Amino acid sequence: MTGPTSSTEFGGILLRWLSESRSGKASALRDGVRSQAQAWGLELKEYADWDWMRKAAALGFIDVDLRADRWSVAPPVLTRLPHADGLALLTGARTAQISARVEEAAQEWLELITVPHRPETGEAPLPDTLLVQYEDLRTLQVTAQFLGARYVPCAAQQLTELIPRAELGPEAAPPGGSTTNTLEKYDLRLQRFVPVERDDEDGLYRWRGADYARLTRVRRNGVFYAVERETSIYLELARHRVGVMRWLPESGKGRTRIGRLFVDRYAPLPALHERAAVLCSGFPPSVGKQTRTRAYDNVPRALAEALAASLQQNLEIAPRPVAATGGRTK
Repeated sequence: MTGPTSSTEFGGILLRWLSESRSGKASALRDGVRSQAQAWGLELKEYADWDWMRKAAALGFIDVDLRADRWSVAPPVLTRLPHADGLALLTGARTAQISARVEEAAQEWLELITVPHRPETGEAPLPDTLLVQYEDLRTLQVTAQFLGARYVPCAAQQLTELIPRAELGPEAAPPGGSTTNTLEKYDLRLQRFVPVERDDEDGLYRWRGADYARLTRVRRNGVFYAVERETSIYLELARHRVGVMRWLPESGKGRTRIGRLFVDRYAPLPALHERAAVLCSGFPPSVGKQTRTRAYDNVPRALAEALAASLQQNLEIAPRPVAATGGRTK
């Protein structure tokens, strides 16, 4: 890869390289994100490389399988945003050919809105969000065909029909041997894993395996089960009946079914759940520094409820903001 003229081009050029390469090792991509950022004068905070990969996957650019140590670029897709007044999102691969077609269409007839990513300090910039304005579905389908993309009516809605329910995985071996020295148990009060010496209580544990890979296991009635890290946290939350998901409806007229989904930062959504939430707007979640939450925009209430139910969460519905005299809201 060659460096861009400014840091704002980082995400687009990296996505171009991924689109042309098509697939590779996830660990190599992580190293590539950090090394290229360093070469271009970007100082990344710890885990910013993994965070870039997670967000790029949520935005539908790539698919990542950490267990297999693989990434692959997602096919180009043009999909409608839910209840977004004639807006569609172009995501997936951005090869040189696709980018050339987008540019050609934008110069001639395509109503294209390009929104640059504004990273926080220490974050690696993501690719621009490309939104397409349309008046009728037929035009959108023709646009997708011209761009070489697949037309999907609403990817966010389709994903909610595929998300799995959070549940225990296959039975697994307990920690043993030298791995017990790395044993940690999830502390719900502290919202993090803490070192422990014993595994004689039910709960969520993790430790280093023989190959030093980190293993996450849930203990129930003395039996250990293999579970993905994000899902395992929600199983622990459900066991203690702790809620971490809230939905706030919009205040605009006719927008009662659309709102903002808030998720506590210490309980990140599993990959498929997060992609469904992100593809409601085409933007990564905003992070509240004071409230310690991730906020997803333009999420229909029905979709938020489906995500919460699959994670054994009772979605908290916040009161709708009430318009006051003079157009202000309370």
